Amino acid sequence: MKKTNVLFASSLALMAAQGAFAEDTFKFAMIDPFSGPAAVVSERIEKVLRFAVDDVNGKGGLNGQQIEILTFDNKMSPQETAIQAEKAIDAGARILQTSVSSSNTFALVDFVRKYNRRNPDSKVIVFDGASHDPAITGEKCSYYSFSWVLNAEMKTAGLASYLSGRDDITKVYLLNAEGSSGQTTRQSILDMVGMARPDIEWVGDDTHPLQKITDFTPYIAKIKASGAQAVITSDWGADLALELKAAGESGLEAEWFTYFSTGPGAPTAMAQSGLDGLVYSAFDGDAGIVNDDLAAYEVQFRAATNTSASAFPGDTSAIRALTMAAKAAGTNEVDDLVAALEGVEFETVYGAPAFMRPEDHQIVTQMAVSKFAPVAEGGLDEEGTGWGWTNVALIPADTIALPSTCEMDRP
Repeated sequence: MKKTNVLFASSLALMAAQGAFAEDTFKFAMIDPFSGPAAVVSERIEKVLRFAVDDVNGKGGLNGQQIEILTFDNKMSPQETAIQAEKAIDAGARILQTSVSSSNTFALVDFVRKYNRRNPDSKVIVFDGASHDPAITGEKCSYYSFSWVLNAEMKTAGLASYLSGRDDITKVYLLNAEGSSGQTTRQSILDMVGMARPDIEWVGDDTHPLQKITDFTPYIAKIKASGAQAVITSDWGADLALELKAAGESGLEAEWFTYFSTGPGAPTAMAQSGLDGLVYSAFDGDAGIVNDDLAAYEVQFRAATNTSASAFPGDTSAIRALTMAAKAAGTNEVDDLVAALEGVEFETVYGAPAFMRPEDHQIVTQMAVSKFAPVAEGGLDEEGTGWGWTNVALIPADTIALPSTCEMDRP
């Protein structure tokens, strides 16, 4: 009788354990600034990520396991990023993502490289959701790290291709932030655009503190005095919005070629300042690309969140690729997922084919150049401004797929 009771109790315990395991979630941690000036960017990224995850969960999740999003505030600090990464892992996260500022991404990649070496039985993966510093898939590349957006050099290669046909632009001003991302992009512009257009005269080259300037009027005055026909900037968030606001208020008629003007705040600044057709986006894509699936996705996302989704394609691409990789692997174990993510082919939110390059874990896909102006009634506008994106060029993937410089250590 006692033996029967023991067996019965053991069976109940086993069933309880199996039930608990079945209810367990696949935890995905966002480690980004959820306080301070950059919080508005993190909050938009979170909306895009949750929307993509909700779609996957509604279809059964990853191999039957629901994805759970956890958020951690790194306060825009590399040191805090490492602290929050430890907390995320303690909470059970298996994918750690950071998107805002490449210095934070570097810190996370370095932390995870050391963590995985010390903890081979509980490894985690890094997703770079929006940083665009080429070092992330170059000198900092890691077997357990994946970048889901085009890097600065790829975008600059696309911009150089576009500008090669704009011989009306001969005087250009550079405006970029301090830090690795801003200065790496600045150098790639000088190199690639300079090679494509050796006739261009660089009439100014300014560097400013990152996310600390509240009035860019003095910088705009210098640009205006230089006679620049165009400005190229990799600035983002509040910096870019304030620059464009000052440009409009000063009557600056130069064209702006930007990398992040699809992000929060910039569309409102452009529309309010009357910069009609003067601001161009050199980016993975935007809502102005003519594609039925993109339009349907944007309409659905905007109805749910009252904002646009295509400004942050990395999250949608990451979740789409992760879902395909998990299905191919037949498991959610980290090493199996990493192996399946290498070379995975999928479609971006813009309707473009993409794949994850195995050599450096860099997404390879097309990019777009679009300009911002008033849209026709019923068109996709941004931030309720009545203004939106009109695509002027799609740059093929093979034009911007620069050779890999990664020397990856593989397990």
